[in-house]
Amino acid sequence: MVIITDAFREIKKSLKRFLSLLLLVMIAVAFLSGLRTTSPDMKYTASKYYKDQNLMDIRMLSTLGFMEEDIDKVSSYEGVLCAEGSRQKDLQIDNLVVSVYSMPQKMNLLYLKEGRLATKNGECVIDSNLVSDLNLKVGDVITLIDPDNEKESKEDTDKDEDSDKDEDSDEALTDDIDVEAPSTKLNDYTYTIVGIADSPLYVSVDRGTSNVGSGTISAFIYVPETEFDWDYYTAIYLLLDKTQDMEAYTDEYDDYTEDYAESMEDFADSLVSLRYEYLHDQSQDSLDEAKAKIDDAQKEVDEAKDELESAQEELDAAKEELENTIAYLPEITPEIEEAQKELEDNQAEIDEAKADLEEAQKEIDEAMVEIADAQKEIDDMDAGTSYVLSRSANTGYMSYKQDAEKMGDLANVFPVIFYLVAALSCLTSMTRMVEDHRGEIGTLKALGYGYSMISIKYIGYAFFASFTGGIIGLIWGNALLPVLCFEAWKGQYTLPDLQIVLQPGIYIFSVGIAVVAVTGTAFLASRVELQARPAKLMRPRAPKAGKRVWLEKIGFIWNKLKFTSKVSCRNLFRYKQRFWMTVIGISGCTALLVVGLGLYDSLYTVIDNQFEDITHYDAYLDMNSDQTDDQLSAVDKAIDESSIVSDHMAIYTDMPTSVAGTENDLGTYVVAFRDYDKFSEFISVAHRTDDNEVVIPKDSANISDSSLKALFTEKLADVNDLSIGDVVEVVLSDDTVIKVEVADIVENYVYNYVYMNFDDLDAITGDDLMDNRFIIKYTDNATDTQIDELSSKLVAMEGASSYTRINAVVDRFDKSFKAVNVAVGIIIAAAAALAFIVLYNLTNINISERIRELATLKVLGFTDKETTNYIYRENTVMTLVGIIFGLIGGKYLLVWLMTTVENSYMMFGREISIRSYILSALLTAVFSLFVNAIAHFSIQKIDMVESLKSVE
Repeated sequence: MVIITDAFREIKKSLKRFLSLLLLVMIAVAFLSGLRTTSPDMKYTASKYYKDQNLMDIRMLSTLGFMEEDIDKVSSYEGVLCAEGSRQKDLQIDNLVVSVYSMPQKMNLLYLKEGRLATKNGECVIDSNLVSDLNLKVGDVITLIDPDNEKESKEDTDKDEDSDKDEDSDEALTDDIDVEAPSTKLNDYTYTIVGIADSPLYVSVDRGTSNVGSGTISAFIYVPETEFDWDYYTAIYLLLDKTQDMEAYTDEYDDYTEDYAESMEDFADSLVSLRYEYLHDQSQDSLDEAKAKIDDAQKEVDEAKDELESAQEELDAAKEELENTIAYLPEITPEIEEAQKELEDNQAEIDEAKADLEEAQKEIDEAMVEIADAQKEIDDMDAGTSYVLSRSANTGYMSYKQDAEKMGDLANVFPVIFYLVAALSCLTSMTRMVEDHRGEIGTLKALGYGYSMISIKYIGYAFFASFTGGIIGLIWGNALLPVLCFEAWKGQYTLPDLQIVLQPGIYIFSVGIAVVAVTGTAFLASRVELQARPAKLMRPRAPKAGKRVWLEKIGFIWNKLKFTSKVSCRNLFRYKQRFWMTVIGISGCTALLVVGLGLYDSLYTVIDNQFEDITHYDAYLDMNSDQTDDQLSAVDKAIDESSIVSDHMAIYTDMPTSVAGTENDLGTYVVAFRDYDKFSEFISVAHRTDDNEVVIPKDSANISDSSLKALFTEKLADVNDLSIGDVVEVVLSDDTVIKVEVADIVENYVYNYVYMNFDDLDAITGDDLMDNRFIIKYTDNATDTQIDELSSKLVAMEGASSYTRINAVVDRFDKSFKAVNVAVGIIIAAAAALAFIVLYNLTNINISERIRELATLKVLGFTDKETTNYIYRENTVMTLVGIIFGLIGGKYLLVWLMTTVENSYMMFGREISIRSYILSALLTAVFSLFVNAIAHFSIQKIDMVESLKSVE
């Protein structure tokens, strides 16, 4: 009991030391627990949002759409809780592309932010993006533009102008020849906004791409299902039974849904086959009706021809009879003239009827040509393709997961450094504390107190400081850091407020490791002293013997030093433990600052290096997989003829299924080019670490073993532990397996690429590959309006798929990095605070262990200023040495940190700017000066009588 009471008294006597320990632990625990709970909190918030809005587990798509009865079939499929069909079409509003959806009933429910849901035709609910883009509000009226419908409307207008023609004419013969895709019209295109909402289908602000307008979707709009003037669904969404008790972003959920989606592929193919048969039969029946109508028309024309031939024969006979009659008459009578006129009129009627029949026959022949073309179109009708996708195929869903995991990566690595620095400082403090109490420990041992009882004081002291600091850090760290980080990410994601979930495991681990670290150092520090005999402990430790230092051997330097400087030099070299403990502590603080500031440099190096030094094109246009040569040539010509395009190039790209046996979840592409010199004008291919020339593979195809050489980007090589000369298997998207030898490794930061020669790849695959992407450079004076007009034109062309502007990609990364910068800012602030506390603690220890020495100096006549300078001089040297070691160590620490936290498709920078080095050194120096200034007041309070007291 006496020991425990004495421990609490010790806290009061050494309050500065106690608070230093408490603050060090508080910062470390707050940082570790706060960052480690951020990722789970972010994932839980999203998972709860998905459950509340019934976000689909599986999405089924078909190039032919789905029928009404397909919903019932999917609903009865094993493992499906419910299924719902959806209709969707991309339209335009004020040059913006919007996706128009039918109102959901069971799943993907809208998160209403203002107003109400659309319940009748003419009403809509809009994306919150449109509010900012077009300054819209509830009650406003919007008009949508349908490019397809505009064309059809024009055709309808042209037909109306010809309405005065005979409706029974043979022009109607081709009306039933129709094998085009089903209608995609809406009943209305003018809507009143009744609500503003977010959709769980669009978690990120990125709304995807389209083949309408500029190619980039800006927002979504929801309207009642009755607005869609067609009877098929564009997608079917599924909720699964077993996922109801699973959380999103867990391995359990991801593995189950992906396996389930794969297991449904054959079933989805069967639905598409039935849909194909339906559309084929419907088109064939329509065509058969048109054929029958034409056959009837041909029969009528043939019958009319027969009737005309009979009439012509009768008329010819009448003409002959009239001519014979005239031959026997002496003169032409009025009756004869009337008969001749009647015959001429009849002949004119027959001639006119013949002309009409010839025109009708011509129309029938033209209709037969159209019938033949339509029949060929039906015979060549696309059998359709089905897609069964889990949530992992949703870009926003996966982007959020990756961003949440970025916070987890930082939490898994960076706080370790904080704990090491804090533990080192605690070890120094507790060691000094135990040494200060040598006499007291000896006395207690002499009085009969045991090892365990005496150690309780020091272990308890450390435990109370670490546990109290840990609890305080746990509270404010978990209350503040996750919210700050999440608010930074909310600029990119449309989610409700952060939901903080209790995570006892992280709490216990964060506080527990801090308590173990601090109390463990106290145990180790006390263990050495407690093993000594009481008599030895009750005497102060003998001072180290004075000796010459190596600097004394350099006379031209040593002889010019002042007396006080010589004393400082001897102290620095004499007390090596104190010197290195201080240097290590300061270097650790400097290294933390270097890493914190270097994180910023590393992140933004990605943007500068990738999109300024490596990528030199401004946009790219992807083509459809079923494009034709004519379509590719037409797009190429349109780009070439544009006045705002300075240069362009066609390349082939593919997203392989796997590379080197690793499944390609996201971010690895095969790029094949025909002309390297041309390609290098769009993408710089170089080494990161040297200026040696890159080995360009060409004519490397070996058809016998399906191998070729290619360039691998650095991150892809690092992840798969590849070096030049290694051979790996690459499985292309069509399951073609090729062997690729690493010809060279080149610099790249965003996504992974395998660069190869087009002819080599074409020879290996034997698929008659076609270029499927155009990379485009714009002129310097090209305006955004001109670029948007060109992109709209290109995307609307046959064969074109989607258009992406590099500026949009840069903006997306910039926003992501700005969110990460919040965490980086927290790291820098925490590193600065930790550095200050460590320096303060080390300085106090330095003064406390030299209290007799400083008191003696004051007795000898040293002024307060001279005494302070005596300490400052040594501190300055140790600070400078610590800064130098910290700057060097920080560099390697950052490289290790970057390689640890970066994901598989992105490589962060490895360089730290001179500005960051200078700022780190300056901050450490400023903290040191500030601490020294505070120490001056402690030195002033030293009682000179202390030097006269007997050490016994």
